[in-house]
Amino acid sequence: MIFIGIGSNLGERWQNLSQAWQRLEAADIRVIASSPVYETAPWGEPDQPPYLNAVWAVESALSPEALLVQLQAIEVALGRPARLRSRWEPRTLDLDLLAYGTETRETPTLTLPHPWIPHRAFVLGPWNDLAPYFYLPKWQATVHELWQRCCSPSWGRRVDPPPLLPWPLIRPLPIPLAGKAI
Repeated sequence: MIFIGIGSNLGERWQNLSQAWQRLEAADIRVIASSPVYETAPWGEPDQPPYLNAVWAVESALSPEALLVQLQAIEVALGRPARLRSRWEPRTLDLDLLAYGTETRETPTLTLPHPWIPHRAFVLGPWNDLAPYFYLPKWQATVHELWQRCCSPSWGRRVDPPPLLPWPLIRPLPIPLAGKAI
């Protein structure tokens, strides 16, 4: 299972996220399930608008590196500068490759799983709604266990998509059979 974190805090945030989904689908990256969406405070640089954040489970035949290139191309196509001045700069769209199955990699362009996962409530909260039993060997923990370690009571609030906005199915993934992590 492949998981992507998605966020937007500039412009028409809901439209940005919906267009990202449509572009993923057009690139043969199939979104099979979405977490609920949460509005969250910005991380790292607090003087900016709040984010909308979600996590999507996707299927793709692309390699992790090719998938990352595609995600970055979609970000740029939807108005994100190719290079940000700051890591925590506001953005129309942020697509993070969180996990590609249980693969681990550390190259100059890609680290899997995403190294900041244990510290980001805005990722772990939605991901916990989507796939709490997904196991991350790097931390020897499930998403739910990492969420419990990171959780803050005021991390965000759930918000529903506007009516008629194209949006992937919001549903949790099935619980794996005993002893098998997804």
